[in-house]
Amino acid sequence: MIMTTSLIEISTPECKGIIPIGYKSAKIDSRAVKKGDLFFAIKGENSDGHDFVGDAFRRKAGAAVVDIRWMKKHGRDHSNFALFGVDDTVSALGELARIHRTRYDVPVLCIGGANGKTTTKDLVSAVLATKYRVLKTEGNLNNHLGLPMTLLNLNKEHKFCVLEVGCSHFGEIRYLCGIADPDAGLVTNIGKEHLEFFKDLNGVAKAEFELYDFLKSKTDAVSFFNLDDSYIRKYSKSIPHERKCTYSYGFEPDVKGTFKGYGKDLQPRFEVTAKGKSFEVQVSTFGKHSIYNGLAAAAVGNHFGIPKAMIRKALKTFTPTSSKRMELLRHNGMLIINDSYNSNPDSVKMGLETMMEAGVSGERHAVLGDMLELGKASTEEHSRIGRIARKLGVRNLYTFGKESLATFRGAKGVSNNFHFESKEDLAEMLRRRIGKGDLVYVKGSRGMKMEEIVNSITGK
Repeated sequence: MIMTTSLIEISTPECKGIIPIGYKSAKIDSRAVKKGDLFFAIKGENSDGHDFVGDAFRRKAGAAVVDIRWMKKHGRDHSNFALFGVDDTVSALGELARIHRTRYDVPVLCIGGANGKTTTKDLVSAVLATKYRVLKTEGNLNNHLGLPMTLLNLNKEHKFCVLEVGCSHFGEIRYLCGIADPDAGLVTNIGKEHLEFFKDLNGVAKAEFELYDFLKSKTDAVSFFNLDDSYIRKYSKSIPHERKCTYSYGFEPDVKGTFKGYGKDLQPRFEVTAKGKSFEVQVSTFGKHSIYNGLAAAAVGNHFGIPKAMIRKALKTFTPTSSKRMELLRHNGMLIINDSYNSNPDSVKMGLETMMEAGVSGERHAVLGDMLELGKASTEEHSRIGRIARKLGVRNLYTFGKESLATFRGAKGVSNNFHFESKEDLAEMLRRRIGKGDLVYVKGSRGMKMEEIVNSITGK
């Protein structure tokens, strides 16, 4: 943030009040506050930042933005410090980030989608970083708090900004775009995410396409479209050619991918063809999803003038930083895929396909926990995963969780099909049955903590 402080009045439908601008850094966690920082007191599900205003000032925060109602009750307890009261501290944080963004003439690319957006964001950033100084979302801080906090780190040294945008309700991406004001956007795919709120794929598409809808209003914006996704392909037809860049394996896009096979550790190789010229790349991340994430990164790089050699190098040397997100482990001669970060029907299907395509000398073991936030579709979607496992030829299936009982039942006919109510019992049986040359694939929603099974196998 800029270094000189001043006050600005904000007046939006969500929030009114006066906030300071120009502090060196903004924080929402009092433990991270350093001298001169601006502290925002955010009320969350499990804690209230207002309880830590005193701690922020003890750490020498320069000022704090608080709820105006809290300030009226408790402001006198902090009369020696600078407090700014607003109607909604979350909206005030977003408004501060929006104002900060307007101070820099830097291209902003937002990346959304049901699956693969974090890895795609990281790959895209790695490619762009060969030419530009890039500010990117760290991890998956893609919501109404994470995006503003990332954007507030924008400074004059940055020449490009890549932001991940996530959603679980309608209107969330539209809100994030209002803050970030992107010049470019990419939706990785439309899949069965958060069906508890979106109901079906049409609902998911409506929510994710709020990014494309925002870009429609900007005459100089560019949208990247994955034509292999039927929902995205249909939407792309409404956008003039000069305002879009398409990529695909199965259609005739601006950037064409041709899959060439897997290299070491399931790292995909594919040929990229753009404007009649081709070059081959290998992506250092692994699995079937990397085929699509890598092509998206190549398409973005090609559009923004990254030389082919640099695209190739960036994708090949990329080092993933997100743990439990298709993490490849070797232990006692076994290959373990720890994919326990998140889960939905499409990502599970792709993970099982990756497992079955892997060349291993031993057995393949699929360990699946519940896919959460599927609402009324949960039982059918879990059952469908069981049927998919059987159709793919999975021989060893272990399921855990209340919802995954439907997966167990749907997989009737799988040779070794087990369901567990205890994670410890599952891990114990798995340890007895796996051996050298085997592959173990572990998948589940974040709330299921399936990495505990991985830790049990590896002894961590």
